[in-house]
Amino acid sequence: MSKQDIRIGLAGVGYWGSKLARNIYDARGCTLAAISDAEAPRMEAAVERYAGSRGIDSLEQMISDPELDAVVLATPASMHAEHARAALEAGKHVLVEKPLALTSRDCDELCELAASQERVLMVGHTFIYSEPVRMLRWMIENGELGDLLYVYGQRLNLGVIREDLNALWNFGPHDISILLYLLDDVPTRVSARQFSLLNRKLEDVAFLVLEFSNGVVGHIHDSWLDPRKVREFTVVGQSKMAVYDDTDVESPLRVYDKGVVPMPFGEDETRRFSSLVQSESDGYGEFKLEVRAGDMLAPRVNGREPLRVEIEHFADCAASGTTPLTDGVHGGKVVRILEAADRSAREGGVAVDIELSRQVA
Repeated sequence: MSKQDIRIGLAGVGYWGSKLARNIYDARGCTLAAISDAEAPRMEAAVERYAGSRGIDSLEQMISDPELDAVVLATPASMHAEHARAALEAGKHVLVEKPLALTSRDCDELCELAASQERVLMVGHTFIYSEPVRMLRWMIENGELGDLLYVYGQRLNLGVIREDLNALWNFGPHDISILLYLLDDVPTRVSARQFSLLNRKLEDVAFLVLEFSNGVVGHIHDSWLDPRKVREFTVVGQSKMAVYDDTDVESPLRVYDKGVVPMPFGEDETRRFSSLVQSESDGYGEFKLEVRAGDMLAPRVNGREPLRVEIEHFADCAASGTTPLTDGVHGGKVVRILEAADRSAREGGVAVDIELSRQVA
């Protein structure tokens, strides 16, 4: 099967589904062949807009349609596991919006099912396909920022206030997936606090602290109760620091030539310091820390729309059988961290271990 033969059915054309429809329709390597939605007028409007597509009354009919090679699921999060399972069992490649499922057990089962069916299972962690994020990862990998100290992300806004997911499960998958991608690692422990400030069952604000085995610390702040729209990641290295701002169209990535460097003590200072502090064998007793400040650089970013890159990556993987960057394993890691964060919040914010089990294999 050639890449041009990937015929995709889209389930759900609401707010996010409408963006998926546009990108599937315009993407190379695939065809928007069918559309389904629980609201018939919305489905009919989408079919009319995207020539060559046809409406299908139900998801069940879509996943059993022999003319479709793949299904993209933009359905409610509570249905992701059930819908993805049905599509995989029907022999379809599947791209499901985040989160992959609401339990790690479901994630494991979906990964195993995709492997047994020899079908691609991919999760829509769109920001990993953003060029500024990819450029930032390249800088980290190549030591441009020096040894990393900590990373923090903020995803804040005033609304939309969800009725199906709290702020952590709605926003958190984006930030956690970015953090895993940037650091190419998974945290070992997480501590979290969540607050329902609008006096509902769902929490509106979440704070997470993620600890990595190499000493790097991650922090995430998610809220839909904030005066500003913020989508920002800050990476603090020993040599340089960088800020990724998704809301800044002109300069989404800024690199600050700032850091903290050890400076040798003078002879008299060394003697005085040594009399107060027992120096370890690493020699830190012979240095003091000095802040270094330099210029700010905004590298040129010639990125395409991340969602378009994501869709074309899905089509390529479905055609070739290769593993997606944000496959089911990646999606499962994100869900496991969210589960651990929930557990920590229930226990008053104590740090809890993250059990990754089969997802790391």
